[in-house]
Amino acid sequence: MFHRPSTLTEALELKSRLKDKGVFLAGGTDLVVGVAKGRLAVEHWIDLSGVPGLSYVREEREELAIGPLATHAMLERSAFAPALAQAARTVGGPAIRNRGTIAGNLGTASPAGDVSVALLALDATLTLVRSQGSRAVPIRDFFVGPGKTRIAPDEMIQEVRIRRPADSAFLKLGKRQSVAIALVSAAAVRQSDGRVAIALGSVAPVPLRAAQTEAHLAIAGLAPDAIREAAGLVSAEVKPIDDHRASADYRRALSGVLVRRLLEQLAAASSNHESAAPV
Repeated sequence: MFHRPSTLTEALELKSRLKDKGVFLAGGTDLVVGVAKGRLAVEHWIDLSGVPGLSYVREEREELAIGPLATHAMLERSAFAPALAQAARTVGGPAIRNRGTIAGNLGTASPAGDVSVALLALDATLTLVRSQGSRAVPIRDFFVGPGKTRIAPDEMIQEVRIRRPADSAFLKLGKRQSVAIALVSAAAVRQSDGRVAIALGSVAPVPLRAAQTEAHLAIAGLAPDAIREAAGLVSAEVKPIDDHRASADYRRALSGVLVRRLLEQLAAASSNHESAAPV
């Protein structure tokens, strides 16, 4: 059955009544494919396209607020956090980016989710809403396993928020230059206090924060020797598997290469900022 609510309240009341039997439909770029391939059976579709006010990307002082129906194309045009724009730009082709939404991408909970990796490094906070109220969930706590999240059967993602970073960057390697699932993806973020965050995709059951590597950088900084050591640490910290796209050993080695390149970018940007500062 197909439902097309005209308000958020109506949509949430439907989900509260239907629970797991109802599925929110936004861009449909993952769900429709899942149904077509027989991986997913849906009794009730709850189409959100008629609900106003869910598609936005707006700066609010030092934060970026992203609505659940904001598309990847909207994110790739935002200059707020380069890592997020770069990650959004790697999702599928133009048709997918113009249709697919951030809430749909997060809800899919793919270990290879490019935007999820960038948001994890950016310490995003998700607001989950239900008919009885809302709650904030740090993205670190959001992913439970492949295809599984903290979203309750009667909830939906209402908003995603990130703070403005000092610098950030994202890299991805796939078997093709475009329209390819990442063999490994990585994002690195430097906050204004100098703290560096690193997240990786396709190297664990969920998008991974490299906590041990981050702890090393908190002490050693972004000097060349510290970056080389960080690359070795992250290769030991990831937990990849062998599959038809790449071996675990290759993913471990590639993780170190991507993180080294990202940290070198952050170090160069930091140096440029310092040299440009007034004296």
